[in-house]
Amino acid sequence: MAPTHNEVLLATLIELADTTITGFDLMSLADRLVNACVEVLGVSAAGIMLADQSSSLRVFASTNEESRMLELLELQNNDGPCLEAFRTGRTIEGADLSQYVSRWPSFAPAAMAAGINTAYAVPMRLRDQIIGALNLFQTGTEPFSLHDLHVARVMTDMAAIGIINHWSIRQHEVLAQQLQSALTSRVIIEQAKGVLAEREGLSMGKAFEYLRRTARSSQRPIADVASDMVNGRRPIETMPRPRPLVELSDKGRSD
Repeated sequence: MAPTHNEVLLATLIELADTTITGFDLMSLADRLVNACVEVLGVSAAGIMLADQSSSLRVFASTNEESRMLELLELQNNDGPCLEAFRTGRTIEGADLSQYVSRWPSFAPAAMAAGINTAYAVPMRLRDQIIGALNLFQTGTEPFSLHDLHVARVMTDMAAIGIINHWSIRQHEVLAQQLQSALTSRVIIEQAKGVLAEREGLSMGKAFEYLRRTARSSQRPIADVASDMVNGRRPIETMPRPRPLVELSDKGRSD
């Protein structure tokens, strides 16, 4: 038995909310949302635009090629419901395109020529952060019921929360990786300092100064110089000899 609209809506909301699952795919989530809009709300087509790092909108998902071309037309001519919803943060509720020709002189005629007579656009936002907008197109002019409009907003909000949450998780993962890399580099540098101190009879502070000076003169990260020394890729015997101890005397703090 085919799932009911409510069952499709519930399954979609659960998927939109769960961005922590293994193998989460943002593109699949967006495709799921636009197709659910067609099935649950009965619109003819749907699409999503997301903002890039420069806050410029980009087409991200579309239910068919016709809706994709309409969205590209919005971007190319800088007019249309999705752009307006993104810029103002307000929902465009059932715009009868025959009444919006002067407001959207490029989009409205092109959409009507493609058989689209009504457009909705819902900003994708979490509080004050707007990351894009959802386009909903239909051939008829009968407006959404209050229930359908509420459903469209809920699905859009859930998608926005999911996407922002995913981005936050990825940013946290990147920061964690950077921290782990820094900690690993620090361990290698300490090991290299120990090698230098033992082989050359230097203090740990002077050994670090020597590593830092060698890295600077070779224009390489100090962690790479230390790693080469610890792993034997460049034995200490082949490296420049430390300067006389008098030249390596610490001036202030040492490591």
